[in-house]
Amino acid sequence: MQILTQERQPGDPPISKGFPAPPTGYVRLHGSLNANKSKWRTSMSFYLVRLEPDGNGGMQDVPIPDFGPYDKGSEAAKFAKTLTEQRGYKVQPRRMAQAPDWRGRQQERLATGALKALPAAWDLEPIKDHFAHICPRDATKIAFTESDEHGTIDRTTSLNPGRYITRFYEADGKIPDAHRRKLIAAIDPNGEIFFAFSPEEIVHVYKTGPGSCMDAKHTFAGMEPHWPTEPYGAGDLAVAYTKNADGRIQSRCLCWPEKKIFGRCYGDIERMIAAMRAEGYTYLRADEGKFPPGAKLLKIEHPERMWEYVMPYFDDIEMVILKGDHFETYDGILANLPLGTKYISCGGSSGRSMLYQYCPKMRTGQPAHSFKLVHGVNLEWSKQAYDSHAFTCSGSGKLYSNEFRVTMATPGIYWGHDHFAEHGEHCAVTKKNYPKTEMVQKGDRRVHNSVAWRFDDDGKELPAKKVREIEADRWSNVTIGDLIGEKPWRRDMRYLSKSRFEREYNAVTNTVETRVTGRQADQVIIDDPFAQLDPRQQEEMTRYMGDLIDRQLRDQMLRGLPEPAARYDYDPTR
Repeated sequence: MQILTQERQPGDPPISKGFPAPPTGYVRLHGSLNANKSKWRTSMSFYLVRLEPDGNGGMQDVPIPDFGPYDKGSEAAKFAKTLTEQRGYKVQPRRMAQAPDWRGRQQERLATGALKALPAAWDLEPIKDHFAHICPRDATKIAFTESDEHGTIDRTTSLNPGRYITRFYEADGKIPDAHRRKLIAAIDPNGEIFFAFSPEEIVHVYKTGPGSCMDAKHTFAGMEPHWPTEPYGAGDLAVAYTKNADGRIQSRCLCWPEKKIFGRCYGDIERMIAAMRAEGYTYLRADEGKFPPGAKLLKIEHPERMWEYVMPYFDDIEMVILKGDHFETYDGILANLPLGTKYISCGGSSGRSMLYQYCPKMRTGQPAHSFKLVHGVNLEWSKQAYDSHAFTCSGSGKLYSNEFRVTMATPGIYWGHDHFAEHGEHCAVTKKNYPKTEMVQKGDRRVHNSVAWRFDDDGKELPAKKVREIEADRWSNVTIGDLIGEKPWRRDMRYLSKSRFEREYNAVTNTVETRVTGRQADQVIIDDPFAQLDPRQQEEMTRYMGDLIDRQLRDQMLRGLPEPAARYDYDPTR
């Protein structure tokens, strides 16, 4: 049994309706089939011919390439009868062993010009029994006889010149690129592939090639002297392109020559894809793939826009990550990036992009320049994250996560847990947190200096009677005027009458002058803050000041507004 590869190329005559492909007698081999080929097993004993006059009164056999060969003569006879009825000319089966010399036939056709020979520039040694020639149906391809059976039935296979070279001439080593391009151009001038590696060459291809958002018809204000596609010119990636007969760039695609892969094509798309595949490249979009990690791109800062970089619109590149003085391609997801990695997902049609970073708190990409180190969790968070979930330690000026916050006695003041551990103390008497410098030692007790007078030198609390005597002496001369500056938002307990409040308040806060109006000398209060308040605010102020007078709140008058008992926000056991 012989193994044949049957490959139909674009442009080959179609198999007539009603006839299976392949014919009966073929048995599919065990295993998978690729997209372009089917492998079959057969003895190839019979083929079909049509009878045509030879000009001398006789008939000659003309092989029919679209059908056969067949394993059984009965099967060949059945197809011959059907074709005769359908097409109106005589079709008969023949044995392979009785076939005429097809090699002589092909040689004669080449000699007479019936088949167009390959050009002289094609200087490779001819493959035996291929009788390679220019395909009559597509002058950009090479047609050849693939096997003895195909030769018998006058069937040829056609391939792009690049694919023909790869398949039959590069089994033992690759032909140099320059020689390869010369051979391809000899068959198909438009199929010759050129490669642009440098930033200048790449920019030229994008500007003058097929239309896109990166061509010369677009402007990128403020980016001069750079162009968005310059970053591709770092050495790993290249732009493959072809030219038409006039020398103008007709198609292009981004590729990675070392990996033999290429992405989206522009311009003459089908021809570009075919030409790249003929060069041995794999088309990423065939399997919805992306450029793998590691291809370098140039790091070019935008000339005018702070924190932005020159970067093209990406085709088939997931993102690029910052690697010191350059970028590299990356085909994973954001969450898998090492924390702190800076990246760009695409320059977009604007040709520029801000540097981004993955925020572990928000779990999204955020502008990289907005990140700050957050103590406690010891991670970099974005501005959106630390504005909502962190605070600034008033003692050290560092950012901390809210879960590591310690509330101090002074309202609105917070310290980080480690700063408080080193510089702060908790007062068991007031139930609040203070700087160590405000704490005093009373025996074996540490108390805040505002309540230290309540204890003797041994740390024992004074009797209640003694405390009241000291309080009376300390507060007997306190007036409302002494309390000016306190925030008027405490509203509880007793309050002064308005007349008493105004009398004492004005006495210490206002300038009084005498003005003569007619026969009466009136005292006019100048710049009276209380008079500038509306009735509701006056009432609130009155209640507040009265509350401060209350002897039950005299401790709070030294330290500010009364607050709920302070506590440690940070619990190291959590």
